[in-house]
Amino acid sequence: MLTQKIKSFVIMLGSCFKFLSFQFKKKRDFVFFSESHNYKLNYIDLLNNLNKKPYVTSLITSDIYEYFDFKKNNYDVYYIGKGFFRTLIFNFLSCKYMIMTMTDLGNNLKKSLFCEKYVYFFHCMHSTHKIYTPKAFDNYDIIFSVGAFQTEEIKKNEIINNLKKKDIYETGYFYLDYLIKNSNKLIADKNCILFAPSWNYDEDSLFNKHAETIISNLLSSGFNVIFRPHPEIIKRNKKQYDNILNKFRINKNFILDVSPSNVQAMEKASLLITDNSAISIEYSFAFYRPVIFVDYKEKIHNKNYQSISSSTFENKFKKEIALSVPIKDINKLNFICENTIKNYKFDNHKIDIFKKNFLSNISKSSEIAAQFLVNNNN
Repeated sequence: MLTQKIKSFVIMLGSCFKFLSFQFKKKRDFVFFSESHNYKLNYIDLLNNLNKKPYVTSLITSDIYEYFDFKKNNYDVYYIGKGFFRTLIFNFLSCKYMIMTMTDLGNNLKKSLFCEKYVYFFHCMHSTHKIYTPKAFDNYDIIFSVGAFQTEEIKKNEIINNLKKKDIYETGYFYLDYLIKNSNKLIADKNCILFAPSWNYDEDSLFNKHAETIISNLLSSGFNVIFRPHPEIIKRNKKQYDNILNKFRINKNFILDVSPSNVQAMEKASLLITDNSAISIEYSFAFYRPVIFVDYKEKIHNKNYQSISSSTFENKFKKEIALSVPIKDINKLNFICENTIKNYKFDNHKIDIFKKNFLSNISKSSEIAAQFLVNNNN
C-alpha cells in the first residue's frame, strides 16, 4: 500500500511538472478535468471528437486509475490528485477552454486568470434548480445544457439572482448517446433487479433508513440484486454501507457493483429501483425497461428551488414514465417487482416522444458540442 502511494505521488509530481512546463511553450486549446473515473463515459465522446482535430487537447484527472487507463491509450493525460497540486494546477491553468462536470466551480476550486473560458457539461438529465446547490453553475462561462428546460431554468436563475449571463448551448446529453450506441440491450436477466439509491446531504435518506429492508425483501424472493450505491454514499455513509456489505455479502444472489461504469449493471437488470438517482432516466431512455421509485424523501439541495419553478424534469419523468411505490409498501416490493417484470407493458413510443420533447440533438450531442468549440476556438 505504501509503495502504491509513493508511486502515485511520484506520478503526480511528474504530471504536474510536465503539465505546467508545456504552458510556457504553447497555450492549450482544450483541457478536460475529471474528478473520478466514474465520469469517463460522460465525456469520452466529446474528448475523442476534439482529439481528432489539429488542436492541443489534454485531460487532467484526480483519479490515478483513470490516468493509467488513458495513458495506455496514448492520450495526453496528467494525474493531479486531490490536494495541493490540484489547487496549484487550477490556479495557474492556461488554456482556451476548460471543460468539466464539477459543480460549484470557484466556491471550492478557484478559477485561473489564464483560462479564457470555463465550460460545464451535465452528468445527469435532472433539472438544475432542485438537486444542485444554489451556486452550482454561477461561475461558468459556457453551459452545455441537455435541453431547453435546463436552459430556461439557468436563465431564470440569472435574472432572479442578478447573475452574469452565461452562454448556454443546447447540445444534448452525451452519456445517453453513449449508452444508446454502445450498450447491449439483449442480455437482460428477468430475475435481476438493480437497486441504485441516490446520495443526499440529508441523513434521513432512503439509503440510511431503508436500504437493508429493500435488499432483504428482494433477496427473500430469490431475485438477483445488483446493489449499486452512489460513490458519495460510500464516502458519506460508510457505516451504513459497511453494515449492508457485512449482512448480505455471503448471499450468492447479492451483487455489489462499485465499478466506474454502470453500463453492465443496466444491461443485466430487468428492472431498476431507486429513490432519486439520475440513473433511472438513463436506464429508461436507453433500455426501455421499467423503473420503480420508492417514495421516501425528495432530494433537495436548494431550499429556494421553487423561486425558479416547483416543477422539475425528473418529476415529470417520474409521473409520466416511471412507477412509484409508497414507503409504507416496501415490504411488498418483491411482489410488485414480480408483477412488473411479468406483466408491465412498456410504451417505447411514449418514451421516444418524451425524449424528443425534452432533449436536444439525440444521438449527436458530442458532435454538436465539439463543432461549437472548434468554431469558436479563436
